[in-house]
Amino acid sequence: MLRLEQMVNFVRDGYLFASRTRSRAGVAPDSHEPVALRMMGSRAVLVRGEEGVRAFYDTDRMQRDGAMPAFIRGPLFGPGAVHGLDGEEHAVRKNALADMAYDDDRVESFKTLVAEELETILAGWRGGSGTVHEDTALAYGRAALRWAGLPISTKEMDRQIRRMHRLLDNFGQPSRNVIGWIERYRLDKWAGQLITDVRSGKVQAEPDSVLSHMADLRGPDGELVDARTAGVELQNLTRPTVAVARFAAFAATALVDHPEWVARIRTAAGENLIDVPEATAFAQEVRRTYPFVPMLPAKAKEDTEISGCPVKKGQRVLLDFVGTLTSPKEWEDAGSFNPERFLEVDDAEDLVAFIPQGGGDVRAGHRCPGEKIAVTALSAAVAALCRPGVHISGETEDRTFPWTQMLTRPSTGVRVSA
Repeated sequence: MLRLEQMVNFVRDGYLFASRTRSRAGVAPDSHEPVALRMMGSRAVLVRGEEGVRAFYDTDRMQRDGAMPAFIRGPLFGPGAVHGLDGEEHAVRKNALADMAYDDDRVESFKTLVAEELETILAGWRGGSGTVHEDTALAYGRAALRWAGLPISTKEMDRQIRRMHRLLDNFGQPSRNVIGWIERYRLDKWAGQLITDVRSGKVQAEPDSVLSHMADLRGPDGELVDARTAGVELQNLTRPTVAVARFAAFAATALVDHPEWVARIRTAAGENLIDVPEATAFAQEVRRTYPFVPMLPAKAKEDTEISGCPVKKGQRVLLDFVGTLTSPKEWEDAGSFNPERFLEVDDAEDLVAFIPQGGGDVRAGHRCPGEKIAVTALSAAVAALCRPGVHISGETEDRTFPWTQMLTRPSTGVRVSA
């Protein structure tokens, strides 16, 4: 039972925090035993595995309000965002977002857009070069903003995408967090004004577009939410797609390490970039094995118990994402990179321990409603990177990244040419 204050260790250790905390507590590396600690001046418990996931996403037992530190929550999600809501307010807001990002017809429209944008990126690489992270961030961002129906120029899109990119590169890091806050302020001002302009009629939004629905975003009382909050949620339907570029960079390094999959995906895909099962399976294994979310916090709404560990009302519960995604108790041959494990899976969201971008139920819980879009974007990039003539750098600096930095990625962005 470890009761030392761990916030400093979390900032220092990053994605290694949970494993190091278990080690300091004397818990075996493959154990799912909860670990007690102190976080932000109060008691907390660190959990992992299926039982931990089920407890963490049980909205009857856990709440999000007040659980996440402001220096992370503020720049990443924005004020008033769905991520910090509970109860009826959360349900109404979450369903409004899921109606956009989780709807199959809208996902199909995104597929077409992201394929077009990735083809543009591929054309830019031919006879030249680029970096996977920066270029896919632009492709994903343009596809997301077009999908949302934003009536703005490509130049303006790229301006806002780069702000999102800088926010993701800097939030939560003590030495650079102020940059994240600055970009959050600029993005909120831009998106809030766009919502205001749509509501006033100054800007015309296409009927049934994501933009028009966010401009009409309402609370449980049926009243319009304020323009800033609606703008925050508009971003929360688009900015996470830009973040998937980190996975694209990791996918590039994984393709270098597993060239047999390059040939296999190339053969399966032909000229297609979407709906390639082998590329999707590869993308899912990248999401399982490479670091994205280190852990998330919730607060117990009542006295409860997780894996035999008592949890008091108001106590923080920390879900170990990395440990759950790589646990040998949850995954066969967990330490190996094996996309085959996903080829026979009809719906990866049904796997309780598969939580690269959250778990639980999309509409009733806190699972990210944009997961279908994230997988679509990443698998399309995987197929693009397997095209004949595309060369991914295998240099050490393109294939390594710090596990102690959040959010992490190869510092080069992974260089590529065609």
